[in-house]
Amino acid sequence: MEEAVKEQMLFKRSMRTVLLLSFLYAAAGNVWMYAAYFNSGIVENSYLICAGMVLVFAMPIVKWFRNRHWYFPIFIFLFWIPFSVLLAYVLSQILPLSQQNTDFGLLLVYYLILNVLVMLVGLGLGMLVNVCWMLWDRYN
Repeated sequence: MEEAVKEQMLFKRSMRTVLLLSFLYAAAGNVWMYAAYFNSGIVENSYLICAGMVLVFAMPIVKWFRNRHWYFPIFIFLFWIPFSVLLAYVLSQILPLSQQNTDFGLLLVYYLILNVLVMLVGLGLGMLVNVCWMLWDRYN
């Protein structure tokens, strides 16, 4: 009985962490895109920023999902999509943009592709490290 309660609490904690990370990753991606819109230097260094974001996105996954729910970060991507759309809408209402929609539309497509790649690679890297750690512990 006590084991079931502990498992249920662990499950709830993992799901809260998934939702929190989904929101934070969506916020980071949208802030990065809007910062690139207002500063061209960010666009020039976008691949270097992508590599840094992959590492930053993988670190919480490695730290917080070393339990039985090591596969839960898959759900981060599913919740990231609606959070990203909602935050993009809110930021588009708050921040002033130019009247030329093609400038922002091209930037949006470019950064959407980069954000999806950063999310998938960051999640995959974090989960791969956790799986390797789990296998290492089992064999030792």
